[in-house]
Amino acid sequence: MTVNIKVIILEIILLLIVGVVEHLLLKISHKVKKHKHLWWEWTIILWILIIFNLGFYWPAYPIAVWMILALILIGIQIVHNHEFIYRRYWPVFWRYSAYYALIIYIGSLFFSSWLPLV
Repeated sequence: MTVNIKVIILEIILLLIVGVVEHLLLKISHKVKKHKHLWWEWTIILWILIIFNLGFYWPAYPIAVWMILALILIGIQIVHNHEFIYRRYWPVFWRYSAYYALIIYIGSLFFSSWLPLV
């Protein structure tokens, strides 16, 4: 199997369109004074593209690591703040989840051809 360049270009165009739509929606809403990203949206879109690139079997391993990282983040916040508050947890969780999903997505573009078919 080889890397399908057409699929990569279409996925990058999709991500650019989502970025432009997000920017326009945030600009129209005027609720935010400083620029914020919708981290949960980016995470979900990237995981959908990862599943599209790798199939349904191989994404289970990065998702399991993602859940372990979420539990570690909870532990860090409990140790640091001596309490766990969802309002503090969710922004950090979604931001780091988007970074992690981006890394896995980039890996799925280039390493999907090396994985055995299951």
